[in-house]
Amino acid sequence: MTSHIKLYGSKSDRFEEIKHRMEEQLGYEPSNPEVVGLMMATYESDGADGLQMNRHSPRM
Repeated sequence: MTSHIKLYGSKSDRFEEIKHRMEEQLGYEPSNPEVVGLMMATYESDGADGLQMNRHSPRM
């Protein structure tokens, strides 16, 4: 199965900020799928009780 997403405006800007921070930490530019995979791994490690929102997370 393949999934495709498009981000616009502030969500796209936020994704690029996250990608840039990951690039600084990893020492190379990760692909967009790698960034999403790392974000999913972080989400899964935050707990199985659902979405873990912090005070900086936008409401969906």
